[in-house]
Amino acid sequence: MGGKELSREDIEQVLPHRRPFLFLESAVIVEPGKRATGKLTDLTHPDFSYLRGHFPGLPIFPGALLMETLAELAGVAAASSDMPSHEGKVGVLTEDQMKYRQAISPAEAHLVDLEAEIITLRSRGGSALVRALKEGRLAVEGEITFLMVDRSKFLPQSSE
Repeated sequence: MGGKELSREDIEQVLPHRRPFLFLESAVIVEPGKRATGKLTDLTHPDFSYLRGHFPGLPIFPGALLMETLAELAGVAAASSDMPSHEGKVGVLTEDQMKYRQAISPAEAHLVDLEAEIITLRSRGGSALVRALKEGRLAVEGEITFLMVDRSKFLPQSSE
């Protein structure tokens, strides 16, 4: 399946997130403004050492952070739209309806494939169906709703 491939550096041009709160390592825009796939970052990287506390001896990537990662992917998909009203804007998660089917440990991040399909996209926001598959088996699925907001409100202001 072809499409425009985005590295983490490319994603940072779209989203205001940064490590250790950018969990999307790469993405492929399958259909601009409609569909994207992605990969989780390496959660064993030292930047994510705080995950060891969830839970000691049996580390689990928190479901809320997996939902955040799927929202990041949906934001990348939405931002790839050619809607002029989306230029300079980013999606902010406002609601979710998620079902968690199986746990994912930080060591399993490389086994996870992410999918986001935009259901509705308007100038002020939209919604997306999202899924995470671990080794091809459904781990998480749901629908998220997001609001499009001015990206500059999230970026540090220059001191110049």
